[in-house]
Amino acid sequence: MDDEKLLQLIEQNPDKGIHEAMQLYGRAVNTICRRVLQGYEEGLVDEAVSETFYKLWKNGNQFSIDKGTTLKSWIYSIARNTAIDIRRKNGYQMVSINDENEPELVSDISLENEVQRKELRQILHEVIALLGEPDNKVFLYKYFLCMKNKEIANSLQISEKKTENILYRGKMKLKDMLMERGMTYYEE
Repeated sequence: MDDEKLLQLIEQNPDKGIHEAMQLYGRAVNTICRRVLQGYEEGLVDEAVSETFYKLWKNGNQFSIDKGTTLKSWIYSIARNTAIDIRRKNGYQMVSINDENEPELVSDISLENEVQRKELRQILHEVIALLGEPDNKVFLYKYFLCMKNKEIANSLQISEKKTENILYRGKMKLKDMLMERGMTYYEE
């Protein structure tokens, strides 16, 4: 079923339309929510999935095919943002940065690309760990827990300006350390 027909079905017959959307995208939405809410109780994952499809039903008229975005990517975006909001509402928990126990995201990525992604992620975690305290925590909070600078500063009991400086200097350090490990830097 194409995006336009699915949106029409959701508008005309919400029960049937949302059921169809859940059949098409439910598994991936669940995986996205589970990743964002890793370490939280299972009920919050279920809440995020339900809320995602509720928002699809409630805001489906805001989606426009003309904007060049697929319905699938829009739904996945709703899922990620909903799960992040739920995580913020329920307080932050430090998540493991170990890839071994994470569920695999449903995608069309080839095996080679998936291996490269995991290798890159491992290298990134290694260089972040080398930044030392509190720099590594600032990066984890900012880019893995999606915390705002003010929240990071409060959590680590440092000033917001220091948080910003750590992020700025840390990006330069990370760039250099990644380049030392053979990673290339492209700016478009």
